[in-house]
Amino acid sequence: MIRGSRSRALSTLLGAPWALALLAGCGGNAQPTAATGSGGAPSTAGNGGATTGGLGGSAATTTGAGGASTTGSDAASASASGASSSSTGAGGGPDLPLPYPTRTAYRIKGLQPDFWANKDEVAGNNAGGVSMNLVWASWEGTVKAPPCAATEEEYSGHCYTVDANVDASIAEYTAKGVVVTSVTYGVPAWSRIDNCSPVSPGFEIFCAPKDAADYGRFAGMLARRYDGKHGHGRIADFVIHNEVNANDWFDIGCGQGTPCDTNAWITAYAASYSAAYDAIAKEQSTAKVLVSLDHHFGAVFDTPAAQNPLLSGSTLLTGFAAKIGNRAWRVAYHPYPPNLLAPQFSPDDLPKVTYGNLGVLAGWLRKTFPNTPSAWEIQLTESGVNSLAPGSTPAGQVTGLCNSFHNVLGTPGIESYIYHRMKDHPVETASGLGLGLHDENGMPKPAWTTWALANRNDLNPPQLSCGFEDLPYTRLTRSYKASRGHWASSRVPPPGFTLEQSWKLLRDPAAQTVMLYECAVGQHNFIAKDVNCEGQQPMGPVGYAYTAAQPGSVDLHRCRIGPGVDHFVGPAGCEGQIDEGSLGYVVP
Repeated sequence: MIRGSRSRALSTLLGAPWALALLAGCGGNAQPTAATGSGGAPSTAGNGGATTGGLGGSAATTTGAGGASTTGSDAASASASGASSSSTGAGGGPDLPLPYPTRTAYRIKGLQPDFWANKDEVAGNNAGGVSMNLVWASWEGTVKAPPCAATEEEYSGHCYTVDANVDASIAEYTAKGVVVTSVTYGVPAWSRIDNCSPVSPGFEIFCAPKDAADYGRFAGMLARRYDGKHGHGRIADFVIHNEVNANDWFDIGCGQGTPCDTNAWITAYAASYSAAYDAIAKEQSTAKVLVSLDHHFGAVFDTPAAQNPLLSGSTLLTGFAAKIGNRAWRVAYHPYPPNLLAPQFSPDDLPKVTYGNLGVLAGWLRKTFPNTPSAWEIQLTESGVNSLAPGSTPAGQVTGLCNSFHNVLGTPGIESYIYHRMKDHPVETASGLGLGLHDENGMPKPAWTTWALANRNDLNPPQLSCGFEDLPYTRLTRSYKASRGHWASSRVPPPGFTLEQSWKLLRDPAAQTVMLYECAVGQHNFIAKDVNCEGQQPMGPVGYAYTAAQPGSVDLHRCRIGPGVDHFVGPAGCEGQIDEGSLGYVVP
């Protein structure tokens, strides 16, 4: 997003000017800062370049909100995602909502485009989504009643200023079949709580609103204007405020020496979320409304009395879910590496949840909210990998990006991965942080090639890498390290493990299948059918196994060495070790 998930770490590392500099050029109502220079998609065998004819730029047709695609092609009708500007669109009439633009996993990747001039360089490389910052303070800096000017949008007795550049970007990306996510934040001065204590000058827009209904009205206006049926394109996903578990970014009037009340914090956010959810649902019943969290997930991060107060993601979600009734909430997560200046991450990153252990979030949500299926749907709405010295290198960024794709695709339930960002920002690079796929001058880095070409199932022949080659499956790997034992996962193992075998599991549910879960115990892990991991640490879903033999399938068993000092997966008989039973049938 604007300042990024680097909220806590980089507020200290880079300071407030870094955060405020990012307000420009990240999709909000600010003037674009991105260069228009080179950066077209790299070419492989002459056919990997960005397409200008819309190849790979249409969203898959859907059966409704959150429904599965009705076609196997990712070049399905763009009208299903609201690309049509007609008043009827795919919804069947002016009063009927458009179905949710469900994407297949081949188009799970997206981008924070930084107002990149050539949108075909994003959409034409089979991107499924983009994120845009919609800053309330820019749309409604002062309260104005109708009549509204031609450059304003009237909604519920208020006039909102429309930024022509943002407006055109949403329309153009929608027309290209790219799903637009709105990060909806930035409280105007007239609506801020009186006792706000911003961490630094310029952070006032992160004060909580006095009246959540005012924020909800803004969200409702966006949902109506960008419903895909009014000629302005469509926003299908709405992120409510940003990184709300950090008081720096959702300030309820505490911090900087004043302890925060955890319940008051969660109550204030739940009020904003509920008001926005209800207003959005009134205009777009199929839109998804998400809670934004940074990567501080474990309860050890609960420090409401700190100078920069923080709630863990797990604490905030638990309290939040108890306050919002039956609303179908979802998570917008920022899984940056544990050290934002380094490209490394691993399954050992707890209590942070990063690219390396994404499954922890997915497993925790399924375990904690078994009766709230919407909570199992995860969107990664902001995260990236550094490329700059001394913490990283361009090659390190490539490896990190490719491994992040592997782990995203290896985690059922993740449906969108927005990479932050298209182009480096000079304030970030001055502190050694270069997340962009292009440098400050708009020149492509090696990671641009990886991002652009990893999922090209729209080419003939397809060009797939970084886990996309395994779709529609996840790949369950069995690895070994002498000092730790075996590791079985659909995600990248910890450093130093050597691959022994692998099998394929379905990423999406199907008839006669059962979800399998990765569970940590000691220094190794095991696979279970139990979402609770038999009382051990959940590491997340790995995919679906068949419950009955299929043509070409093999019976996969869980195996134990000695009294639980090690586990592995393998064929029946467990290679002479203790057989703990069948996990199901998988594809070799």
